[in-house]
Amino acid sequence: MKKFIQHIAAVKAVASLAFSALIMVLTVATMLFGGDSVPVSYIWQIIFLSLIYGSLQLAAFSENLFKKSGTPARMLFLGVSMFAALAAFAAIFAWFAVNSAINWLLFAGAYAAVFLVATFALRTVFKISGLKYNQMLAAYKANHDNI
Repeated sequence: MKKFIQHIAAVKAVASLAFSALIMVLTVATMLFGGDSVPVSYIWQIIFLSLIYGSLQLAAFSENLFKKSGTPARMLFLGVSMFAALAAFAAIFAWFAVNSAINWLLFAGAYAAVFLVATFALRTVFKISGLKYNQMLAAYKANHDNI
């Protein structure tokens, strides 16, 4: 039961971050296109997509599902499965004219571009953070080796 609660908390944490980011993007997009409010149906879609994303991320980076897989395989799983979820939402909620192949190509291209930019941005942030903490650890060790 304790593991289940930990999984729920992990999904909730990721989903909360995703929800906040998506609401900010949607709000800015709504204002740019002349709107003054976000429909409640969009908020519900974002809630469910955030929960799906949190679950998929937990699954992708869980040692239970991918015991010996590296980060690229995990990211591929996350990217493809999230695209499938977004495509299903796009079709169900008619985000665009779904009977047009050009629209699907644009949707897939936009998704791939955003996914790649986000992946490389986060990779850079984590690399910089890792270097910072390595420097702090080295300084700590240097101070404690002299004692």
